[in-house]
Amino acid sequence: MSEREDIVAAVVAAAGNSLTGRVRLQKAVYLLDQLGFESGFRYEYHHYGPFSRDLDNATADAKAFDLINEDFGRRQSDGAPYSIYKLTDKAKPKAEAYGKLGEEKASEWARLFANTNLTVLELAATIDWLWRVEKYSDWKSEVTKRKGVKVQGGRLEKAVELLTKLRLLPEPLVMLSLSDIRPAT
Repeated sequence: MSEREDIVAAVVAAAGNSLTGRVRLQKAVYLLDQLGFESGFRYEYHHYGPFSRDLDNATADAKAFDLINEDFGRRQSDGAPYSIYKLTDKAKPKAEAYGKLGEEKASEWARLFANTNLTVLELAATIDWLWRVEKYSDWKSEVTKRKGVKVQGGRLEKAVELLTKLRLLPEPLVMLSLSDIRPAT
């Protein structure tokens, strides 16, 4: 098993040597774990869905060991800061840091997550958490209750499409069409 800071560096490398946002990193690693990555990080539910304090600490360690840099940007809409993680020249992720997915599959998925709308990624991870961990059969109502307006504007449907692509759909959803999951307006 790799050191946890090496796992963080491997995920940033897999995403194309850069990954924008703490929430994106959390959701990307969570979804990679559901796909078989097996990072060993423990998760709990937090404001933005599944969250791992272990991953948060591992990210701090990756910075301390100079495996990744954390730069900061500001959103144009409101000036809120966000993190930009970049792989350093010192970081050389080993094959085992990509877990059971391997480098090629981890890169395929991590790049997809790096380019997915953050709210859609958050919703996808939350839907997965709700049915897999909290055992909600009516995850649609629960995600709508917890996420409010975030499910609007086609984002819920896009999150379900992402889960479909990942083959992480909740069993009851396999039988539904996308029109069955549209949020009430």
